[in-house]
Amino acid sequence: MKKVLVIGAGNVGAHIINHGITKHIGAEFFLLDLNQELEAAQILDLKDTLLFSHHARVTGINFDDERLKDMDIIVITAGANQAPGETRCDLLQKNTSILQSIAGQLGELKPSAIVLLVTNPVDILTQAAQQIFKLPANQILGTGTLLDSARLRWRLAEKMQINVNHVHGYVLGEHGDSEFVAWSSIRPEIELSEEEKNHMAEDVKKSAYNIIAGKGATYFGIGAATTKLLNAIINNTKELLPVSTPYPFIANERLIKTPIGVPAVIGATGVLRTPKIKLSDDELTQLQKSAEKLQQLFESCPIK
Repeated sequence: MKKVLVIGAGNVGAHIINHGITKHIGAEFFLLDLNQELEAAQILDLKDTLLFSHHARVTGINFDDERLKDMDIIVITAGANQAPGETRCDLLQKNTSILQSIAGQLGELKPSAIVLLVTNPVDILTQAAQQIFKLPANQILGTGTLLDSARLRWRLAEKMQINVNHVHGYVLGEHGDSEFVAWSSIRPEIELSEEEKNHMAEDVKKSAYNIIAGKGATYFGIGAATTKLLNAIINNTKELLPVSTPYPFIANERLIKTPIGVPAVIGATGVLRTPKIKLSDDELTQLQKSAEKLQQLFESCPIK
């Protein structure tokens, strides 16, 4: 079985493993957290689900364990939250330092290893990870706008009164304030007024804020989204999913190549390719502006 290391034993990390077990993706999961008491408790709770899985294993692990060098996929959920008065640059530098510490303690990874970023700000941290980890860029990706797209699709499904699995379409760009709905990608087509479109797009964008306000954190959706990516990698499903990955283009006579939420074919080696997206002129402009915003932020907060 593939070996999947999940770093961070909080709600997100635990739900990723729980989804992986119950979805029968067939992996040996390792959970790592500096809080040993939390890690041990989560492992006990997760082991209680093994009877209900076809084939899965789960165990705790520490940074000094020799088995780390054999991990096939490293999922990073560990990170700091933005504190009151902190800028996004402060948060980026803080979480970049955590990434550097993780990379240093993991040591040399196997050449085929894949690093999957879940920690926010996920797009920029994916770019930082591509500088920190000594792996090809296609083997380092973030969850991107997969969760945002899921939030859009269930809303569209309810509006259309059809099964959510038969609704297709993407939220693209930053996983954050500059994301946008690519309405040209929606299938089946739906007749909505501009006011209805704007309202739905705003609901999608604010979804995380509303969840956090009510219960303190989001974890069901991101746990399921991350497991979807793990399944695509482990079973080489070659699904088209919107993840944080470079989508290079020229803007203002310079190359913009920051990872950003765009559809990519996901398989055994990570991002297999990023097909050209057919967007309206307005949507392409929004994607470029979102990418430029992320690139500028990344350049203004250099990795130390």
